[in-house]
Amino acid sequence: MRFGSRPHHARSFGPSAARLGGALLGGALVLGAAADAVRAQNPTRTRPGAGPTVGIALSGGSAKGFAHIGVLELLDELEVRVDVVTGTSMGSVVGGLYAIGVSPDSIRQLVSETDWSGILSNTPDRNRRFLHQRRFDERTVATLPIRDGGIRLPQGASDGAKVYRLAEQATWRASTMRSFDDLPRRFRAVATDIVTGEPVVFSGGVLAEAMRASLSIPGGFDPFIVDDRLLVDGALVRNLPASDARDLGVDILICSDVSDPLLTAEELTSVVDVFDQMITLFMRSAAAEQRALCDVLIRPDVEGLGTLDFDAWEPWIERGRAAAEEHLAELRPLSGGAGAPWALPNARGFLGDSIRVDAVTIVGAENPHTEAFVRKELRLADGAFVTPLQLADRIADIDATGLFGLVRYRMDDTGDGVSLTVQVEERPADRFGLGIRYDDEFRAALLFSTTLHNKIRYGSVTRLDLRVGEETQASIAYLRRHGVTGRYEGGTSGSWSQGRILLPPTSIGTLGPRREEVGIELARVSTWLGLVGGRSSFVGLEAEGEWAATDGAATGDVASGMVSAVVDFETLDRADLPRSGADIRLRWGVGVSDVAEGSSFSLFSGQAQGYLPLHRRVVMDIGAFVGSAAGADLPRHKALYLGGAHRSVLFPHTQTTFLGVDREEMTGRAAQVARFGIRLHALAGTFVRLGVDVGGTAPSWSFPVDDPVVGWGIQGGLQTPVGPAWILWSGATDRGSGRLSVGVGRIF
Repeated sequence: MRFGSRPHHARSFGPSAARLGGALLGGALVLGAAADAVRAQNPTRTRPGAGPTVGIALSGGSAKGFAHIGVLELLDELEVRVDVVTGTSMGSVVGGLYAIGVSPDSIRQLVSETDWSGILSNTPDRNRRFLHQRRFDERTVATLPIRDGGIRLPQGASDGAKVYRLAEQATWRASTMRSFDDLPRRFRAVATDIVTGEPVVFSGGVLAEAMRASLSIPGGFDPFIVDDRLLVDGALVRNLPASDARDLGVDILICSDVSDPLLTAEELTSVVDVFDQMITLFMRSAAAEQRALCDVLIRPDVEGLGTLDFDAWEPWIERGRAAAEEHLAELRPLSGGAGAPWALPNARGFLGDSIRVDAVTIVGAENPHTEAFVRKELRLADGAFVTPLQLADRIADIDATGLFGLVRYRMDDTGDGVSLTVQVEERPADRFGLGIRYDDEFRAALLFSTTLHNKIRYGSVTRLDLRVGEETQASIAYLRRHGVTGRYEGGTSGSWSQGRILLPPTSIGTLGPRREEVGIELARVSTWLGLVGGRSSFVGLEAEGEWAATDGAATGDVASGMVSAVVDFETLDRADLPRSGADIRLRWGVGVSDVAEGSSFSLFSGQAQGYLPLHRRVVMDIGAFVGSAAGADLPRHKALYLGGAHRSVLFPHTQTTFLGVDREEMTGRAAQVARFGIRLHALAGTFVRLGVDVGGTAPSWSFPVDDPVVGWGIQGGLQTPVGPAWILWSGATDRGSGRLSVGVGRIF
């Protein structure tokens, strides 16, 4: 069963029967402004006096569609009383908001305060993702869905979930209105049936769904399903929906068209240019027919800015306004004159900022666990009140679990409240991912990662990893959280790894210069259980068994077992080059091995990193690493190591980087490092970091460490599709000349 807006073939028949982080801040502002921004009214019903019916048609054009806001701003200033709005793609988004009475100023505010790079991405906000999702999923740079037992190509670069959430929240007040003829301004949105190629015009239903369907840019967003029809961007059939406005009986039609002009031979310099030209040629004939229906045709300048330049919202808006001002002589006669704008429309059917939910119905749930889980996350008993921010927040949290396709909801008026129908699609986000990395210490590496859901128990996650490189690792991990989002988390994992390491000398307690680089193989099995706090922390116990084999003069096998207390906490705002938040990992354990009969060992390691924005282009980071090992039974490879510019995959808890020092150069049973850095983002996508590390190692713990080493470095780089690419020049006290390091890609 699917519900949604009621589309129909070509012509209109009748209507059918969170907070989301910074990305939805603008949506909340729209809601706050909507009460006094609803200024338009259907003239065919209540408009006083005689006068022409005025309509406006807004074309598609992705980011270029922001120019429509500038056009609407000028129309409002001129008090042009618009009665009918039609839109395609981005035009349907701007037009839909205008149709429900959101003022152009409030639409501008929404656009300006929305994080468009985040909205257009295909991943939930980091603060909604579970800690294990952040740790594992963000290592890859390309993912493919796994469906029906095989790896598939995605239908689009993004599922469009965040865009849909934004549309839901921004159109909250009109959520129960099923006929677009009952809106303050009559409205139509155009989409394309990708199966038949037919135009689909929305005259009613769920307004947010109509917007999302019309905005389904092929290749950019997944097609959107409404009433079992697979819908994509309406620009494929009618980028400028002038005829749809004429069908509603307008006398005067204003059109805002941001379609691309044809490029010259000299301008066709890339495959993207050629593709855009093909699309423009494809739509050329239909566009000419639609423009001929316009009484006032406004063509904002689209040169010099890209279709995907969403962050350039302000220049786009100003271009729209400038283009509209060129038609002042045609627009001024349409002014409402004295007394305009006319009386506010009857807001009957519009929701308030908080509504009572009389009943909740879940559809699409086949697994008996699904309905119970969704109801638990919604936290809406019959008769409970909910705000748009709260409902958006809870639905987005359900989206972030990775257990479903897009979760939708519909609200129907019950008189004193609403009935809420939530539609879920049980389509877990199983996927195959690829990571790629290169650095001067561990060389090139590839990561092949597979994530599967619900394979043993409902809500469980199974991961299989293969890392190929100088440090090679194969692993499998199974994790389950009680009730999917409950307070208890447990799991088990197994791995095999191989690489190289500089072992300390065999004499216990004397870590001198006699060191040997050897090949090492590790086989590990572990299981853990603990408590989670929200989605950002874990506190628990881990039991680990390990077998290690080394070659060379230090050849030998060591078997060990260990039980550790673990604390893991992470609130970074992004995986690459974070600007705020903290990452803290602590482990303290005791164990035994076959190194010394009848003895034991202990091992503690802690690392922390925090980020604080000092300015929109300046970030300060502060960090520390501490470790202490003791006991005659301690395996030699479990000593503490400092040095190098890149982290080891084999020993993430006992090895860390140190500016100006070679990889694994400093080793001991105790280690201390303090870090400080300033990162400057002078140009978009680039960065420069100045950093200092202070610390050292010792045979046993003492604070502070004797004769600390001071390392310094200057790092410059840029963000790339595979992760940060950078070059580092560093040096340290008593280490002679400096050292040069390079790296590209994320750590995995």
